[in-house]
Amino acid sequence: MRKKQGFRLERPVDQIRSGISLVTETIRGRSRRFRRLRLTAGVTAAIALSLWAIVGGVFPSPATATGQTYEVLSTPENVIWGELFKPDSEPILRVQSGDRLVMQTVSHEGILADQGDTIEFLTGSGIAESDILPDQLQIKAEVEKTGPGPHVITGPIYVEGAEPGDVLEIKTLNIDYRVPYGVISNRHGRGSLPGEYPENGEPIYTKVIPIDRENDIGIFRPANGLPNLNIPLKPFMGLMGVVPADPEDAVNSVPPGLYGGNVDIKLLGVGSSLYLPVQVPGALFYSGDPHCAQGNGEVALTAIECSLTPTFELIVHKGMTLEAPVGETEDAWIAVGLDQDLDEAMKKSVREYLRITNEEYGLTKPDALLFGSAAIDFEVSQVVDIVKGIHGVIPKELFAPLTQGN
Repeated sequence: MRKKQGFRLERPVDQIRSGISLVTETIRGRSRRFRRLRLTAGVTAAIALSLWAIVGGVFPSPATATGQTYEVLSTPENVIWGELFKPDSEPILRVQSGDRLVMQTVSHEGILADQGDTIEFLTGSGIAESDILPDQLQIKAEVEKTGPGPHVITGPIYVEGAEPGDVLEIKTLNIDYRVPYGVISNRHGRGSLPGEYPENGEPIYTKVIPIDRENDIGIFRPANGLPNLNIPLKPFMGLMGVVPADPEDAVNSVPPGLYGGNVDIKLLGVGSSLYLPVQVPGALFYSGDPHCAQGNGEVALTAIECSLTPTFELIVHKGMTLEAPVGETEDAWIAVGLDQDLDEAMKKSVREYLRITNEEYGLTKPDALLFGSAAIDFEVSQVVDIVKGIHGVIPKELFAPLTQGN
């Protein structure tokens, strides 16, 4: 790797920062996950069913109250810029399944070359110099941009016991804002209308968005003097992933894949889980591309890009097989389809929806297809990341009659 070697941060924190919701950890780990386990022996199955009866149908989460919490800083030694980590990347931290990370992340918007001097760019839009994130300035000055992607990525984190064939669950427990601003950008050759916008042949049209944390809004200021518009904030991490097995998949931070990465699904905020097939020993988890708010499609090119500090819990699931990333919220499953062709991404998302409803609820796939045509929304995650995304939102309450008595 071209990043500095040998630095390892392992700083346990006595408790998670105030404001982190712990409700989710008591409602995760339910039997649905264990129904996905492929029990290969009748004795094993009998044991599992006995445990099911003992605990009343609810398995505890693999995480325990004694799991460590670590703070990971976005220092130059802990980030890369423009590419993903590789199978031979040195981890900055080793954790156990069930441990938690309070992980600083840095937005790339504002430090890219086409935005000029970062301080001038931000202060020219009304941001106080004292509010500019020092990490952004330090990374711009000290970190080499080694790939074609724009993203600054924090990691990688080695999860003990994670092996290819396992699944890493990434729970997002909390997200804190680091600065009172974000940035939206449109660039020629990119976005949903490449070559049409920005207007007049300009290479970039970019706007700084002040963040009003008290009212939970981003303030959008029209260029022609119209009244300000408010954008409701819903922060999430656009990029969460494990290291891909093929180093060629890691040369650019932009396209998502089986390994996750830049999936840009706005439902993956606080209280969500993202499940990813482990590709290399230790999984080597990383995150970046923090967003304050995004519309489905992300049509200009970016969301409100803003530096955030998410809190993650990392859980290794043994014997759980996945052929695509899967998302989960308290209320819904998220069936992810990824492909350079949007039609193919749609097909993959529908097939994943059929698999989920069949394996989780027992619905036959022909029935699930008919049911989905009447009741399931398939949404465009983004069309701007080379590999496009469709996600089907599968409300759990619709299938409640199929789980009663289990």
